[in-house]
Amino acid sequence: MAYAPMYEMWRMEVQDVDKSAIFDVMLDLGHGEDFPVRDLPWFFGVRIPMAATAADGLPTEDEEVRLNTVENRIREAARAREGVFVGRRQGQSNRDLMFYFPVRPNGLDDRIRVSVGTEILYISRNDAGWEGYKQMLPGPKGWRAIEDGRIIADLIAKGADPIREHAIMHRVETPLQKGADALKDFLEKHDLDDVAIVGAKPRLIVTGIQRVPLDPLKIGEVSFKLEQTAPKARGKYLGWVADAVGANVEAADDLDDFDDLDDFDDDLEVS
Repeated sequence: MAYAPMYEMWRMEVQDVDKSAIFDVMLDLGHGEDFPVRDLPWFFGVRIPMAATAADGLPTEDEEVRLNTVENRIREAARAREGVFVGRRQGQSNRDLMFYFPVRPNGLDDRIRVSVGTEILYISRNDAGWEGYKQMLPGPKGWRAIEDGRIIADLIAKGADPIREHAIMHRVETPLQKGADALKDFLEKHDLDDVAIVGAKPRLIVTGIQRVPLDPLKIGEVSFKLEQTAPKARGKYLGWVADAVGANVEAADDLDDFDDLDDFDDDLEVS
């Protein structure tokens, strides 16, 4: 398969023992089916500490501008040594950049320090198996976050205000009445509004409305659970659509009205 850059971005929340951390991730998934790249066996990681952060550990607006400037200088220096940028992870007051090189880029760390300052950390090691890249690949929750992010980006491009509360209609399809009833109970248990079953067998669709801003983490709390839980009811999660609160958003009574996190309820299994 020929390589083509395909950068995807998503936001993930990692739960620690007593707190959670939020990360913004960008990864070049163009290598996703072809890694490791044999002629780029050397991993080089750069950690840029943030000078100003918000409560969630992500940068403030002004700090984001500064980080982008520093990142651009580092990527220029790496490109001059035949380095390939494969991804970024940002959170917990740091921005981490990942590169792969044909050979060990001796002296690159000194060159970067001269260009952007000394408050930068490095990891430089042989990684012929691209384990560093592999660890950054999204899991099921990450893929769901990528899809949610695409929907949100499209809504914003059409003029939606991401801060405004929206009615997010989640939809799950199943051919079984028993499955639809179980999914309806599941949505109600997770505090969705206007939960309803529409259509007829073999295409029953269960809908429920979540009222939140266009926040990928808040939407993902429901979309990921439904995507993982739907197969237990012989169903499939169809995704979600959104309207700003104040618009007339109700569960549809006809199929033509539809456009095309870690713990789940074990009692949803439908036989």
